Amino acid sequence: MDATFLNHTLPGIAALMLYLISSAFLWHAAIDRPTTKRNGEGNHGGLSRKRLVLTGVIALTGAVAHLIMLHGSAFSSNALNFSFFNSLSVTAWFTVLLLLVVSLGRPVLTLGLIVFPATAAMTGLALIFSDSQALSVEPQLQWHVLISVVAYALLTMAAVQSILVSLQDKRLRAHRPGGLVRALPSLKLMEQVLLQLLIASFLLLILALVTGVIFLDDLFAQRLVHKTALSILALVLLAALLIGHYRFGWRGQKAAKMTLGAYIALVLGYFGSKFVKELLLSS
Repeated sequence: MDATFLNHTLPGIAALMLYLISSAFLWHAAIDRPTTKRNGEGNHGGLSRKRLVLTGVIALTGAVAHLIMLHGSAFSSNALNFSFFNSLSVTAWFTVLLLLVVSLGRPVLTLGLIVFPATAAMTGLALIFSDSQALSVEPQLQWHVLISVVAYALLTMAAVQSILVSLQDKRLRAHRPGGLVRALPSLKLMEQVLLQLLIASFLLLILALVTGVIFLDDLFAQRLVHKTALSILALVLLAALLIGHYRFGWRGQKAAKMTLGAYIALVLGYFGSKFVKELLLSS
């Protein structure tokens, strides 16, 4: 059997299926009747502890299969293949990994309602549009790339969390707490988790920009200036949001909109430019 199929395609298909199964578990809980008092679910809304553990194990298995796929397509000892679809896949993998790690201490696994199916889609696209051309990267620059990807992953989690907080806030204000909302923790706890994700994203984004200044001589060159400018814009929006929260009590819809604004700026700065360069201009 072809080695590429065993080392890349087969693990990718397995990861895709496992992410979809994890999504199905969470969505089933979201539309099922809450049984908090009987199952002792506490701060996890309509998700029982048993269901959470099973979902986490399935998603973790998917992440392992996903990593095997990425090892053959995106990573090697002295090169990185961060083409457009590989970059999406790598960022999605880090997002799932961080989600699973953070969920050990905080009730954030409900983010998998959006993160898991999105990651399945990114995995599928990376399988379909695989690119074997790798790019050699200096070891110091690899640290910058890694920190940047983790910052993207954290802000992705914050963006998804902000969407859920916005939906939950609207439903509770309209006195319609059914459906997806009953699978979520309390609004107060959801906002606390969002704040923690925003702080972590802000700090990692600062570190990414600092390592960029240190390891990239042409950070403000023409080919990188748009990435740098949009990353700084995302950082400014996050800083304004955090200051506004602590000084003026910004929360709810305002916090969600600013979080999504920062996320969109960061996505446009990196993935937008790669999309134009690799998929539009190269065709």
